[in-house]
Amino acid sequence: MAIWLLLLATLEAVNGHAALIYPPSRNANDRFLPGFTGGQSLSTSCNCGDSTNGCPQGIRASGGGQPCLWFSQGCSIGCDTCTGIGSHTNVSLCNSSMLPTLPTWAWTMNLGAQPGSHQDTYRFNPWRAPGSAPVTDACGTAGGTSPSQRGPGDAIYADTPFATMGDRGSKVLAPAPSGVIWSAGQKVEVWWGIRFNHGGGYQYRLCPAHAPLTEECFQKLPLEFVRDQQQLQWNNGTTLSINGTFVDTGTLPTGSTWARNPIPRIDFDSTSSGQPSGWTGCKMEGGVPVGPGCRQFDPPCSWDRGWYPQPPASTSVDVEGDCSGDWTGGVIRDQVVIPSEIAPGDYVLGWRWDCEESSQVWNSCADITIID
Repeated sequence: MAIWLLLLATLEAVNGHAALIYPPSRNANDRFLPGFTGGQSLSTSCNCGDSTNGCPQGIRASGGGQPCLWFSQGCSIGCDTCTGIGSHTNVSLCNSSMLPTLPTWAWTMNLGAQPGSHQDTYRFNPWRAPGSAPVTDACGTAGGTSPSQRGPGDAIYADTPFATMGDRGSKVLAPAPSGVIWSAGQKVEVWWGIRFNHGGGYQYRLCPAHAPLTEECFQKLPLEFVRDQQQLQWNNGTTLSINGTFVDTGTLPTGSTWARNPIPRIDFDSTSSGQPSGWTGCKMEGGVPVGPGCRQFDPPCSWDRGWYPQPPASTSVDVEGDCSGDWTGGVIRDQVVIPSEIAPGDYVLGWRWDCEESSQVWNSCADITIID
């Protein structure tokens, strides 16, 4: 144990992104290890701006450790595989001719661009055709790519006894019984939390625990959302019901439902994140993003009037508002329906987040049991 802690202490910290919070996932199995408790991290904290000292995690505590660092990098719609390289791109990474299928009303980034134009810089990224981009593993890859590609696109992972950089989640993450038991036909709660916001949208799905945990398996059992039950919950216990945006056209599996990420991204200037030429209204001032053009759409809580750097930083592009940006102040809560005809048994709940700002897909896998 002492040896791997010494090695981890030399790793640089970078931003993570998002993860399943409830049910607790296999990807968060390192949250009880030394160096990962109380919101701390030996890579980058999934719940706090201060990886060294941590923070009160509140309802996000089950998402401690490194679950937000299991993803696939370099994944464009219409491609067979991910490249493992790069994250922010305005080209297809396999020269695919596939056109986006996402309705414009479900976009989360660059909302003013003309679809298909050269200014539509995110058109090849996963959310523009939900479910169509490949992944390297349906439970995520530790650090998003191989060790040789460490760094760009926040590709980093602190090696632990459970996993090392580049490991495939479906291969190395042992079952981690969550104690969650659901009934066939039941409406059940699921939560996820953001660390670094890339817009886009997400889906929940199931795969029998005895089966290989492949994308093909999860695509056979996508779960339907209870569309009037989306909520935000803050770490202080406050909840707010919001009007979710759900998409079931142009999705894969065909006709399956995906939910739009309801938390707006906050950019840090008018050019660096793929905004079209001539875009104005967002700039860096005093070390923080300033201007109405930084936030991609209106936040879902009416009292969100601005943003601030993640503590303890006083200047940073890593900013959040009360329900916007890199929002670590709470979780997005959904209800999904367990199919009434499903066979009882042990299952793995898969959560997949297709990003729009980047060519990345995040995955988490959690163990649950279904009864009649």
